[in-house]
Amino acid sequence: MDAAFRKVYQYAEPNLTLIGWMGLIGFPAYFVIWQYIFPQPYENLPLRLFCSVLFLIILFRNKVKLAWQDNMHLYYQVAMTVCLPFFFFYMLFMNDWSSVWLLSCMAAIFVHILMVHITRVMFIQTFIGITLAIFFAWVSKDYHLALTMNWTYVPIFLFMYMFGNLFYFRNQMEHETKVSIAKVFGAGIAHEMRNPLSGLCTSIDLIQAILPNPHDQKKANYTLSAEDALLLREISHDAMNIIRAGNETIDLLLTSIDENRVSRSTFKKHSAQHVLENAMTSFGYKSATDRFLISIDIRDEFEFLGSDTLLKYVIYNLFKNAFHHRSPENFHINVTLESDERESRIIVRDNGSGIPEEIIEHIFDNFYTTGRSGSYGLGLPFCKKVMVAFGGNISCTSELGAWSEFTLHFPALNSDEVDVIERNVLHLKSMLIVSDQSILTSKAIDTGKALSMRVDSMSTLSMLQKKEHEFEYDLVFIDLESMVANGDILTHIEPLLSFTNARIIYLFQHCATDYQTNAVFNPVWIEARSWLLNTPSAIKGLLFDATEQDMMAPLQCVLEPQKHTILVVDDSETLRKFTAKLLEKLGFNVIQCKDGGEAIETLDNKRVDLVLMDIEMPVMSGVEASRIIRDSGKSYSSVPIIAHTGDSSRSTLDKVASSGMSDFIVKPSDRKRLHDKIVTWVS
Repeated sequence: MDAAFRKVYQYAEPNLTLIGWMGLIGFPAYFVIWQYIFPQPYENLPLRLFCSVLFLIILFRNKVKLAWQDNMHLYYQVAMTVCLPFFFFYMLFMNDWSSVWLLSCMAAIFVHILMVHITRVMFIQTFIGITLAIFFAWVSKDYHLALTMNWTYVPIFLFMYMFGNLFYFRNQMEHETKVSIAKVFGAGIAHEMRNPLSGLCTSIDLIQAILPNPHDQKKANYTLSAEDALLLREISHDAMNIIRAGNETIDLLLTSIDENRVSRSTFKKHSAQHVLENAMTSFGYKSATDRFLISIDIRDEFEFLGSDTLLKYVIYNLFKNAFHHRSPENFHINVTLESDERESRIIVRDNGSGIPEEIIEHIFDNFYTTGRSGSYGLGLPFCKKVMVAFGGNISCTSELGAWSEFTLHFPALNSDEVDVIERNVLHLKSMLIVSDQSILTSKAIDTGKALSMRVDSMSTLSMLQKKEHEFEYDLVFIDLESMVANGDILTHIEPLLSFTNARIIYLFQHCATDYQTNAVFNPVWIEARSWLLNTPSAIKGLLFDATEQDMMAPLQCVLEPQKHTILVVDDSETLRKFTAKLLEKLGFNVIQCKDGGEAIETLDNKRVDLVLMDIEMPVMSGVEASRIIRDSGKSYSSVPIIAHTGDSSRSTLDKVASSGMSDFIVKPSDRKRLHDKIVTWVS
């Protein structure tokens, strides 16, 4: 219901200023009319002034505290209920169903339909408003209310409510259809992008595995075998094809974003210069020379709170539009970074064909296009949604036939806007404290509550009873002192944390080097006493400060002297091939199959030590194949099966568990995580 309330408020937003003035002036003005010019049996100035104040707050809704603005959709529902159905039906009852107030109620119904377009919300408000109106009218008339009425009015009221909503239904259905098409289309594109991105991730890992590591042996020259050279050429060719396909579909992918808001759950503090330079390098240029048509002017480096991925998509869209409307000669794009105390800006200016003045005011509207092929009218509206989610905005100026300039406005990190965003993001975060020391646990719980985060705690021994998927938090704090006190069980706990996306923080009491760890992840080390003194700031820093990942250590080949055989089952030929080559580089024998049926045939004829199984495949899915393998009663019925899936939702994991699969790994997965997961089952 909260989503429906937000939708009602956002839909009414363009008219709220006009409605605010109408209510602020109209309620007291009509008191004068019905009290002195055309006197009516009953009037109520205090009630009218109360309704007028409610509209005053709506009129100045953008001036209230930022922390309150996020709940304005709830205030709007209350104001509409009080000022429309309650007020007008109350006055109708108090004036004994006079023709003046009957007509006034009809006008109020019309306005109500316009301002609350979702039928169920409007009827809920109407029911509540009329019920309250009857109650207060009954009290006002000394607990006696004669509900006698002319029943000929009933069809009129029904006509207004039913047909008013019916007439509104057509426009609303058209609007919802556009949004649904955008969401479904984007979700389909996102699903189709999983395998190419997984293939690209695997190909990069394979390239890194083939190339010599200068950190191991520093030489002036390195030797590369002819076989590896050919393999690198093949991998790079396929990877470039994946990149081209990804760049062609990236704009369509953006349409999967919900029309009302962009999720802030992954927001961190990023360097604008770093994101911009990365976007310029990774943009899908149509020719090699296009890269040199973009220049960058760093006047002021700054950080912003947001998503580096979303900002890159915004930059991609601005570049794409500029190249799409490029002038025939001497075309150039200049990007400027600048900042002052109030805000920071990225300015993208090109000397292309320009934008007509009558078009500029519409370019950020959903589904608005200039008629050129390949445009869906979703790119620039998405850019605006992203910048608004960052607490800023996007603006455009242009001179037709000369230039266009788009400015991305970012609020300063110490601004009220960023503070509100941080508090909203913290509502979405969760953390776990694993400790037997009450002082650490209490501090974590109290701080988490103060920051409005979800906080769980557990003892070190109880953690051993948990499964890997039960550690899906944003932050996991491990008290090393408690680990040592229980016989140093850290070596048993670290494997449970190897596959979570949470940041792992080790709290130590003495010198960090006193503790033995074999973690495959890179934990953050924090001295416990320092953490106790600065817990809120430390938690915010861990959540919002984006840090570079440490370089992954080179992997060793797994099996000496015996090699294990891995069966890779995936309908994507590119992903299957790259995964197989990566595993071969790690020392495994690999057999490839394209679906579950072929995998079962292979198991009947060859010895396999582990199956890496995709979930969604034609002919026979991974879930169905796993059930058949487990129920076969054959020698391979107990072979470890690891689900290789791009969907880690609870429903998918339940299918994995019910099918008899041994474990799962989410793709795209890096080589170290894939290696460690397999070794866990074959060693």
